[in-house]
Parts: sequence; structure tokens; C-alpha cells
Amino acid sequence: MKSSQPSAVFQVIRESWYEGYYGEKGADRNSLLRNPEVLYQSLAQEASIIRALQMIRPDPQAARVLDVGCGAGASLGCFLRLGFDPQNLYGVDFQEARVQEARARFGGIHFQNGDATQMEFASESFDLVLESTMFVHSVDEEMSRRIAGEMLRATKSGGYLLLCDWRYGKPGSRAHKALSQKRIWELFGVGRETVRCGVFRGQLVPPVGRFLSRRLPSIYFLVRGLLPVLVGQMTTVLRKA
Repeated sequence: MKSSQPSAVFQVIRESWYEGYYGEKGADRNSLLRNPEVLYQSLAQEASIIRALQMIRPDPQAARVLDVGCGAGASLGCFLRLGFDPQNLYGVDFQEARVQEARARFGGIHFQNGDATQMEFASESFDLVLESTMFVHSVDEEMSRRIAGEMLRATKSGGYLLLCDWRYGKPGSRAHKALSQKRIWELFGVGRETVRCGVFRGQLVPPVGRFLSRRLPSIYFLVRGLLPVLVGQMTTVLRKA
């Protein structure tokens, strides 16, 4: 059996980071209602996920979906709006408080407080496994490999993985590590265990995206189209071979 000690240490580090982040930025940092910087960033991220799903074309009534690092359930909330059956939606996160929040917000979805490196789900039990902004905070590469391995294990043969994450790290921060295409290649065995099916543009890099969302929302998507180098978040689709 795998030792849980490295995972426990990693969870403490991540919990400390989240506490520091919201302590510094405030509880409304990512509030759609209270912070106008967030709206177009959120729309861009959701659009990238929807475009990915349009390519995959899952059956909303039958597809079993797992969100690894689900937080308070926002990504799965998008799946609900797209008509997916809540009984087939699952989320797992190591932060118990956020899992409790997710359960309160989305009563029909199955949320678990658990370790993404040792998930309790059966092998090949999901048609679609996703993560959103998780690997950028997973700076321990051994831990990242274990999480990626668990995501692959839980995905059915011929099923899909959606990686909705940041391709750039945060300059000067040791708490961020970019999920570049090279890193995806290494973590998910692209060409051996998986096939890359598509990459879709999401949010602009935060300083630019948050500024435009607040001050010049009418040109947000124009800037994203004309200056792809400013797109920081991408949604990558992999198919399990």
C-alpha cells in the first residue's frame, strides 16, 4: 500500500496556500457578484470547457464525470447547466470545508473529501475525468504524477480527460507550476497512454484579463483572439488509448 505521509504533507502545504491567498485577497476575490474583474475571466474559462465538450460530444444523460480537485463544485455546476444528470457527476477534493460547501450548493452531485493520489473510485469507471486549476498548484512533481496516474486509472478506455489549467506559472512564485503542453506530455503519457485531441483557449493572464473584465469588457474576447500569447489558461482534451 502507498504511504499517505507525502500526500498529507502536500495537503497541509496547499491548505496553507489557500488560507494565505484568500486572507490576502479577501473573500470576494473570485465573486461574480462582487468583483467585476471575475466575470469575463469566468466566461472565457467556461467557454473553453464547453468547446471541448462540443468536440467530445458526450451523452449528458449517460456520461459519468469526475472532477478531481473539485473545490466548491463550480466546474460541475457548469455540467449541470449543460444538462448532465447530477447522479452521474462526482467530485473529490482534499479540503473538507470546500466539499461541504459544494454539497450545500449542489445537493444532487456526489462530492467526496479525499486524496487525489489515492482515490477510492474503481478503475475505468468514468467517461470523462477533469481538473480545473489544480496542477498549477501541484508543484511537487512526484505528487503530480500520482494524481495524473489516478486520473488515468479512473478513466474508461476510450474515455476523455479535460485539463483546464494555466500554461504559465506565476513569476517569482514557488507555489505555482505551469501546466505546459510538455508537462502534460510527461504526466499523461501522450502518445503512449493518451492521445491529444484538442486545445482550447480560456482565460487571459490575470493582470490583463482582470483589467479588461473590469474596465474594457467589450474588447476582452477581441484581445484574446488577436493576441493568443496573452491567453494563460487552456483546456486540453486527451483521449485514453
